[in-house]
Amino acid sequence: MRTVALVLLIAVGTGWAADSLPPGASPILDPAKEGQEMAARLRSSGPEEGSEFSGVLEITAKDGRQRFTPMVSKITVTTSNWQVVYQSLPTNGVPAETLTILHSPGQSNRYTFAINGATNRAVPLTQAFAGSDFWLMDLGLEFLYWPQQRALRAEMMRSRPCRVLESVTPQPSPGSYARVLSWIDNESGGVLQAEAYDRQGKLLKKFSLGRIREVRGQWRLQEMRIRNAQTRQQTELKFDLKE
Repeated sequence: MRTVALVLLIAVGTGWAADSLPPGASPILDPAKEGQEMAARLRSSGPEEGSEFSGVLEITAKDGRQRFTPMVSKITVTTSNWQVVYQSLPTNGVPAETLTILHSPGQSNRYTFAINGATNRAVPLTQAFAGSDFWLMDLGLEFLYWPQQRALRAEMMRSRPCRVLESVTPQPSPGSYARVLSWIDNESGGVLQAEAYDRQGKLLKKFSLGRIREVRGQWRLQEMRIRNAQTRQQTELKFDLKE
């Protein structure tokens, strides 16, 4: 099965599948070495071809009120890198925002952020995209570039055998993540779920994939969800997948 998760930029099915493992089994012999290898594979797992989707950010506040922001996302692939653009459309007084992330193997991500077409070079990576619960760093999987990566254990997640990857930054920014746990599917190599913790060790955000549909012979992510455990706000990103 091949799945392209447009958001969070994981192109799975990249050929590094591991043997399925029973719940509770622990094949982790060298946590640091395997963790670095897992993170490196995820960073370099680019899409094979370009694509473009439209969708909507469905934002639900803790009191149940909802707002909807339409958006488009486009992937462009070259021989040396790939670029992803997320563009929200202006609605309900909220201006249009455009995030461009350039991924190059072996290099750090390059982010460009613009509001109503005007580029803002000083914006922090903890900036919320279009008022949603997705930070710019979430959409670029920035935690995979942190210096400490460890494979913690093997366990089942959503009936799938996974390895748990721990990403830690030694100097977390105030209000940002200090530690991220990712459940990596053994067969596809994609992220099924992730949990981000703050400097006090409290759960800050939880990310999970939703439904998957087959489109033109490929499995595509139809929706995904990120929830802020501290503000109790949730954002669902739903893609309009046409045949």
